[in-house]
Formats: sequence, structure tokens, C-alpha cells
Amino acid sequence: MQSDNLVPASEIEQETGLGKELLRKWRQRYGFPPLETGANGKVGYSRESIQLLLLIKRLLEGGFRPAQIVGRPPLEIERLSRAIDADPRDTSLTESTRRLLERLKKTDISGLVSLMAKERAKGTLSDFVLNTVVPLISGVGEAWSTKEIEVYHEHLCTCVIQRLLQAEILFCPPRRGFPKIIFATPPQELHALGLLMAEAVLADHGATTICLGSHTPFSDIKMAAISCNADVVALSFSFSFPARNVRPTLKHLRHLLPANVELWAGGSGVSSVRRPPNGIRVFSNIQDAVPMMLNLVKRRRS
Repeated sequence: MQSDNLVPASEIEQETGLGKELLRKWRQRYGFPPLETGANGKVGYSRESIQLLLLIKRLLEGGFRPAQIVGRPPLEIERLSRAIDADPRDTSLTESTRRLLERLKKTDISGLVSLMAKERAKGTLSDFVLNTVVPLISGVGEAWSTKEIEVYHEHLCTCVIQRLLQAEILFCPPRRGFPKIIFATPPQELHALGLLMAEAVLADHGATTICLGSHTPFSDIKMAAISCNADVVALSFSFSFPARNVRPTLKHLRHLLPANVELWAGGSGVSSVRRPPNGIRVFSNIQDAVPMMLNLVKRRRS
């Protein structure tokens, strides 16, 4: 029986065709769909979540992978659903991603590292992040959601990527006149891989980068920005960060930072921010950060 306009978890598969265990994994990884508690204390899914799940199911049937759509803002899900017939896309894994996943599934860490080193040698560090790391992360998410790999496989892969990127960043020479950027995630945000990827891309393009890591107190970010004479503070938000807290977090940190320090925010968690607060620049795609930095260089030289 439904109450408070919530659909009980026991009825979710009948309503959407998606199993409880699958939704539990999505909730753990993407923060969606949320379980809500009604006035009578019963737990279930809202009608809004049910409608989004139905649209997501249609997109999955149309060839999308969970990592591409689960947790996206409702308006984006609706747009993709409307466009799926008119705008088909190839969501198949690249050959390099497929080979990397095979090594991961076998827990062949040395083989995984060797293959990633070969991919890295094919181009710039930015190329490696965009053409190898991003597709691999998406592929890992898909493999995990379909039970082809376990959670520990994902952790192993993340650690390999982090170590490789950290080592590569050390060899990126800063360019004269390019900004000094502090990278961090705010309190309660524990996912730092996206942060590291953005740091790698911007370091590759000439920025001086300083990474404070994940779950960093606001006071520490402020003090680091001042003591390091930073030009920019760049925050990363994942899907798991509560969407309702993104804007307040950005506004609070903007208030703390000196006016001459720019505040940037990136990651999948900022896609719900349609109109960034004053004094804050937002990007959801790593590639968008590069022209932002180049524009900053141009503005400060003029």
C-alpha cells in the first residue's frame, strides 16, 4: 500500500522494472534514487523519483550506460529521453578501455599499469586523462553496476589512476604568467579522483597546482589560498554530494576568500547549478576548465 505519495521499496520493481539491489547500488554510487521517509514514518520512493527511473530505464534500453545518466539533473534526463530516437549514439567501450577492464577483472594490476603506461605514451597528459581515464572510469562504473566486477576492483583501479596522475603532475613545468590553482573538495565530499583529473589537465596546460585533497575544512582552504598567494581555488563536487548543498557551499567559501582569488567549481555534482552565484565560475566538463584558465591569463595580462 502506498502512503504519503511514496512507493514502498517492496513495490519498486513492479513500478519500474528495476530491482531493489540495483537501485541500492545506484544509490551508493550515484546518490540516486534517494529513499525518503513519509509523515507516517514509512520509507519509500517519491513519485518524482519513479518518473525519473522510468526515463532512465528507457535510456538504458536505448544504449546508454548507468554511469552516463544515473544521478543527472531531471531536466537533462528528460532532454535525453526526448532526443534518444532523433540522436542515437554509440555507447560501446573503446578497445583500450575494454583491454584495461579485462586486466582489472583478472586483478592483473601489473598488466593494468603496463597498459595504462602505454596509453599515456601516446599523447599529452591531457589526452591521457580525456581519452583513457575518463572512458575507463565510465567503463568501471558500468561493469560494477552489472556485477562484472566487485567494489574492490573499483578501488584498485582508482588507486592505480591516482598514483599515475600524481606522478605525472610532478613533471608538468608551470608556465610563466599562468595561474596558481589550489584544488580541494569541500567538507563531506570524499571523492577526489575528479579533482585530480582536473588538476592533471590544468597542470599539463601550464598552471601551478597545489592539491589539498578531499574533505577539506573551509578555514584550511582559505588559509592555503592566502598563504600560497593563489589565483584560483578549484573545488570538485561528485554526484554523491547533496545537490541542495552545492550553492550554499560555494557562496560560503566565496565569502571567505579574498576578492582577488577566483573560485571555480567542477565535477558532475555542479550540473544542477544553472546560474552560479556571483563571483563563481562553474564547469561540468574538464575540457571547459582549460579555456577558463586561458581566459584568466588573458584578462590578467591586459
